[in-house]
Amino acid sequence: MTKRGWKRSPESKARMAELMRSRRFEISKRTKERMADPEVRQRIRDGMQASSGEAAELQMLRLAWVGARPSARTRFLIELTKAEGDQP
Repeated sequence: MTKRGWKRSPESKARMAELMRSRRFEISKRTKERMADPEVRQRIRDGMQASSGEAAELQMLRLAWVGARPSARTRFLIELTKAEGDQP
């Protein structure tokens, strides 16, 4: 048998609303505490880079940098800083 036209009392609605507010506050508090951890932030950053393909590009650049001679690295940095200075 089902009840038709049944509604919650204002007291029940108020209790439910208060419960939901307290849950929302607790979840928000725990999330902020977790996000304050630098390790968690780094894992999120790494995951976003990996999903965008940026991590693979960075790895290729690092390999090229490590494989280059020191004179080539120096020359590259000089060219890079000159290019920044030339722009208005």
